[in-house]
Amino acid sequence: MIKVCHIVNLITGKTDGVYAHLKMIFQNSDKTKFQHYLVFQGGEHIEKEVSEMGVKVFVSTSLKKKISIQAFDDVYRFLKSNNIDIVQAHLIKPYAISGLVNIILRKKFIFNYHGIFLKNNPYYSFFEKIIYSVIHKVIYLFKKVDVALVPSKRSKELLLKETELFPEPVVYYNGYSLNQEILKPDAVLLKRIQQIKENKIIIALIGRLEIDKRIDQAINLLKNLITKKQNIHLLIFGDGRLMSDLQNLVQELELKKHIDFLGYVKEIQNYYKLFDIVLFTSDWEGMPLTMWEAMANSVPIVAPDVGGFKEILEENNCGLIYQPANLKDAEEKILHLMEDEQLRKEIGENGRMAIESKYNEKNFINHIEQVYLDLLSR
Repeated sequence: MIKVCHIVNLITGKTDGVYAHLKMIFQNSDKTKFQHYLVFQGGEHIEKEVSEMGVKVFVSTSLKKKISIQAFDDVYRFLKSNNIDIVQAHLIKPYAISGLVNIILRKKFIFNYHGIFLKNNPYYSFFEKIIYSVIHKVIYLFKKVDVALVPSKRSKELLLKETELFPEPVVYYNGYSLNQEILKPDAVLLKRIQQIKENKIIIALIGRLEIDKRIDQAINLLKNLITKKQNIHLLIFGDGRLMSDLQNLVQELELKKHIDFLGYVKEIQNYYKLFDIVLFTSDWEGMPLTMWEAMANSVPIVAPDVGGFKEILEENNCGLIYQPANLKDAEEKILHLMEDEQLRKEIGENGRMAIESKYNEKNFINHIEQVYLDLLSR
């Protein structure tokens, strides 16, 4: 049995791309060959959910802290006592901690990049970036990273541009599982969306209400759009620290009748069929789960040219790309889709066919497991 330990922080179990990535691995991995472990900052829902998938969980609350010696000790003891074969670190802090630990333990080590490293990272101060840059160089000097995994070709370019202190990155596409069980929708919410759908084009934006998602740009974009098309409504799914600020912005722009904040909705897959367009306004992305969900449900996408959007949406003709932060360009793309129902249907269906043929759980897990096997054969 090959033991793979994933080390991560900041996962919430909600609109969380890293957690979605982990779940794809945990749910689809060959349990006769691989035993997966999770070391994370804690969360009752996540702990229960992944334990039911057969994953062995260890909570280190020290991972919540910016810099922690205790987290280093927790990770060291856990990896050593469980005789882990492969360490897979997700995000910056887990990479730094487990990378330093691996100088001592000498395990096979994977860094899983999720769209941003240190440069332009809004979650770390200048001082913290200096510390992590030094740690990164120390890990490199000891040659303790065996594989760098990246969620798109664009991510590979960005990571190599920022730092060449990793092995040649290996690209994977997370994709989507069409066979997952979906619970019944909330009847009240379903009725609300259906009522809007009767005479409005629905644009959905799904994600954490955090600075990198730039929901403020989506709100300003809608302000511009309704001067040309009144039959448009924006649904914002997700929660986060910026909720009150964004609601205040909607109030200031007098857009309350055109925008609903619906919070975190667990079974979001139930509502995609009612959306006409799924919108992204992010400053950066790896390859968000929402993109794959929209494709699987035949919904066309409008997204900025960040992360892996362009290579998927243009190659499979399932969405339109605009220049980042260019609201005029985004507006034109949305209006083009609004005015052509047949085009929306065609590119939406292209997305579903792409999921079925290429970006599914079978292809994803085969690729990831081959990375593990190749790593152990070195």
